[in-house]
Amino acid sequence: MRILERKASDNQYLHKDFHGALCYAIKYLDETYGQEATSQYLQQVGRENFKPLIDELKQKGLIVLERHFKSIFGLESGEAKFKLENDQLTIEVSKCPAIAHLRSNGQLFTDRYCQTTVNINQAICDSAGYECSCDYIAGPGKCVQKFWKKENAK
Repeated sequence: MRILERKASDNQYLHKDFHGALCYAIKYLDETYGQEATSQYLQQVGRENFKPLIDELKQKGLIVLERHFKSIFGLESGEAKFKLENDQLTIEVSKCPAIAHLRSNGQLFTDRYCQTTVNINQAICDSAGYECSCDYIAGPGKCVQKFWKKENAK
């Protein structure tokens, strides 16, 4: 018998099929518990899973979010324009990597999928003293996300 020792870092970054599972999870949660419960769950995921990002955002500002999203879009072959000026980060997404993957594989796509972005971004921003918006039309994989410091945040 031969034992192979592998680490996640030995493999190419890839979690695109996670997006399909997330669509089914959103559909299930919405149908079983309602959209408000789904939103609360996604915000909890945002606060807990992105704690290191939240802490760094508090310390270093919006450059952290820009770097984070540029990395994600690069790893997942998304397309977006980034503009960080006047204490506001704007991300114009022309190809959402998650939606592109779901569509190209004929997987379930729920119109509420983009609420994942809305809820998780909101949780990250609320926890770090920032605000955000996400204007999208469900389906095409295009949106405009904006991030800025809360008026009364220190």
